[in-house]
Amino acid sequence: MKNKKIIFKQARKHVDGLIAMPSSAKNYLPQWYKDQKLFSNGENDYLKASKKSNFNLTYKVCVPLIDSLTAGYMLTSPADLMVINHDKNQYTPTMQWNVHFELADSQPNDVLGNYPIPVGYNKNLFRWVIDWKITTSPGYSLWITHPSHRNDLPFFTLNAFIDADNYPSSLVLPFFIKDGFEGIIKEGTPVAQIIPIKRDNWKSIEDNFSSQELLNMENYSKINLLRTYKNKYWSKKNYD
Repeated sequence: MKNKKIIFKQARKHVDGLIAMPSSAKNYLPQWYKDQKLFSNGENDYLKASKKSNFNLTYKVCVPLIDSLTAGYMLTSPADLMVINHDKNQYTPTMQWNVHFELADSQPNDVLGNYPIPVGYNKNLFRWVIDWKITTSPGYSLWITHPSHRNDLPFFTLNAFIDADNYPSSLVLPFFIKDGFEGIIKEGTPVAQIIPIKRDNWKSIEDNFSSQELLNMENYSKINLLRTYKNKYWSKKNYD
């Protein structure tokens, strides 16, 4: 299958190489994922795990979860960004950085209207100012989301769906800061995950399981001791 193209053009003039081009999300696996063992009793080997006390498989064997972590490309902070609160009476975060170009901006709160603020996040709205104009192959859009499963990050980037094969500009991506957070969002921190998606028309149809499908459902996970889905049904995805 011929690879589709996604093109990243630096939207603002900087010294060559100052800002890293977005790269495959597989390069940004979080440390908590890397540290997790396959089995809840601390083993990675099935035989060794089964010789110990009762255990369960952990999320580390869940291929759909891994696919969501590694899908598409990652936009990252191009420099350190400090979040600081100068208000003694209430948490009102402001942002500072040392580079001469803008990393983020703030928006008037009234632009939110009745949009529900995520629980645990400050009501003030900020936007990542993205340095890249992103162009996809014809017929492909970008699903843009907070980095998958990165609830450990001190911010939350809002979702967007962009027809990037036609859109002529770079991006600004709204986000919220966790209530009470003060600290540094380090250069290279993932701020948004972008996943190319082919635009198609769809029609939903309700149907019933056949007896054969029900039998297949009952037995599919028992074919292999581990990773039946990956071994039998999974398709590899490439984002280079």
